[in-house]
Amino acid sequence: MNNLLQIRDKINNAKRRNEAKLLATKNGEVTPYRRSVFKDRIRQAQKDLKM
Repeated sequence: MNNLLQIRDKINNAKRRNEAKLLATKNGEVTPYRRSVFKDRIRQAQKDLKM
């Protein structure tokens, strides 16, 4: 595999990880992923999308 392709893959993976970290935090705090909290976040997101 070409070195440039490997570098591009590493950069893309780092971007995806960074975006996932940002999604996992809420106001700078890591949000708990208990089942009830996760369902509440889904409901809130769906409610926001309907508006």
